[in-house]
Amino acid sequence: MPPNIRRQKNVQAQVQDRRDQILDTAREYAQHPERFEWLRATLASQSLDPRDGILVELRSVPDQGCWVHYGMWLAGDERFYKFVVDETFGKRSLEGSGRVEQARVDDVTDSTSIEEFLPGTGHSLGYLALGVLRAHRQGTVISVRSTAESANHVSTNLKAR
Repeated sequence: MPPNIRRQKNVQAQVQDRRDQILDTAREYAQHPERFEWLRATLASQSLDPRDGILVELRSVPDQGCWVHYGMWLAGDERFYKFVVDETFGKRSLEGSGRVEQARVDDVTDSTSIEEFLPGTGHSLGYLALGVLRAHRQGTVISVRSTAESANHVSTNLKAR
């Protein structure tokens, strides 16, 4: 195989990578809540406890004068919520302020698959996220990803302030 072509990972490796991505995102939220004031305020405004659940997915992109955050929250009662939040820029360029301009939160529990096995893809996102939430509650979250890989994933997928 030519060196510039990457071999596709098997389903088991893809599932482990996806679980580790969820775990990394959840840990970042738990360990650095000050970076997520915009999310904590948004969740609280929807009567969701920002201390009881995990951040499953997050993608943040700069847009005209604000950060637009897209993601998924899994509440402690095992309900899934997708959100879009506009956070105004802070005093420095591309720095977040924590102030929410507008937000939308939708309960997507009924449309989120929690199947253990899906043909060709392995475990569903919902199944993996529930596993991370339950392990988080029990304090038994373990990842096979190396610390360097985890740090690289978080730094490239979550904005650091």
